[in-house]
Amino acid sequence: MSSFFVAYPIVQLQTFFIILAGAAPSGIIGLSRISTSSQMLRLPGSSDGRCYPAAGLPCDRNVQLSDTEFKSVTSNCGLKGKCVNGRCVEDRCTDVTCTENEICRDGACWSVTDSFCITHFDCGPIFECHENKCVPLKRPLSCNCDPGEVCQQGTCFPDPKCAHVSCSTGSFCVDGTCQTAVGRDCINSACEGGTICVNGRCILDPCTNRCPPDHACREGQCRLLQGLQCHVECPKPYVCVDGRCTKNACFGKSCQIGETCENGICIKVEGRLCSLAVRDCAEHFECFSGTCQDIFQMTGVITDNANNTVL
Repeated sequence: MSSFFVAYPIVQLQTFFIILAGAAPSGIIGLSRISTSSQMLRLPGSSDGRCYPAAGLPCDRNVQLSDTEFKSVTSNCGLKGKCVNGRCVEDRCTDVTCTENEICRDGACWSVTDSFCITHFDCGPIFECHENKCVPLKRPLSCNCDPGEVCQQGTCFPDPKCAHVSCSTGSFCVDGTCQTAVGRDCINSACEGGTICVNGRCILDPCTNRCPPDHACREGQCRLLQGLQCHVECPKPYVCVDGRCTKNACFGKSCQIGETCENGICIKVEGRLCSLAVRDCAEHFECFSGTCQDIFQMTGVITDNANNTVL
């Protein structure tokens, strides 16, 4: 059986590339002279040792290891890659450090402070719109604590006295007693009990059950999540890529064994036409006689490497 390798970082290139398994390590020496700004990976696939763009490679699928053992496999898309809709995409904002007055888009830092705005959405997630100008969002660290916990400087801590106390919206538990959160000063302390900080005071969150699915809400205003500016993360099933939220229709999708999810649809990989396994099939597949073959089901198969055929 031909050799297969797991993914691991080996060298870097200017663009988001991988090098396919099978080439001897000495074959990589010539590549090290290329300037480094984005990593390369060694992945299962062809034995020619050539480089291929990692963007667009298939990722995520379910495999059957035995009659009783199953596994969900996520291919390595690289340190700058994310698996979205069953394919690897490059997040050019990964490892990009911007100043507190900037936000990353498409791999570059853009100045936001003092730019014109109408709503908070115009400023991005870590800025807010104040008097038609974007300013850095400076609020105390908030928490999303479970019942029986209290928030202290952005961290949840157990409070035994509140373990069995349930407070209504707009109030929170302190030492076993419900206290109102509405109207509290939030310049130095976070708002709790379903309230948010507006102009230094806690108010009831107007976003509760307000917006339709696939929308974000800030202070009662709704906006589509797709394409919305983001910083590191987006609400699931959206993924932050290049500073914008992108919907991952495969998030939480359960496909049958041997299938891969692409754009929210489960597609059978076995038998798919192919010329290059890593591009046309998926990880842990090989391309034999022009079709994708699951290597988990090929134990003991001997191949003629010269002709790339099954004996």
